[in-house]
Amino acid sequence: MRIQFTVSQSEWNTLKKKSIEEGYPDVPSYCKDIVLKQRTYAILWNTVTKKIESMPSGKRFLLKDLIDTPPSNLGVKLYAHQKELGIEIIKKDSSNTNMFEKL
Repeated sequence: MRIQFTVSQSEWNTLKKKSIEEGYPDVPSYCKDIVLKQRTYAILWNTVTKKIESMPSGKRFLLKDLIDTPPSNLGVKLYAHQKELGIEIIKKDSSNTNMFEKL
């Protein structure tokens, strides 16, 4: 299912600021957790980013190495935030999952 709504530029700026303050990688993830009164996505994203930060340069990993049974949209966020996280995709594994390397 998909939910869509329109916000003003001012509302977007507020949502963006709040999502960053709460540790979310984007506004849609923040909005979903707020509406459903869950904080699971922020916790998962924080776990992923902290584990990447603590990795040595050159370490190769899959998202599933960082957290058990990650939701697919978390992989999309990881892909989209490679530059900020200091990682890059180096190849796909046998199950067509992105393998990353810490730079």
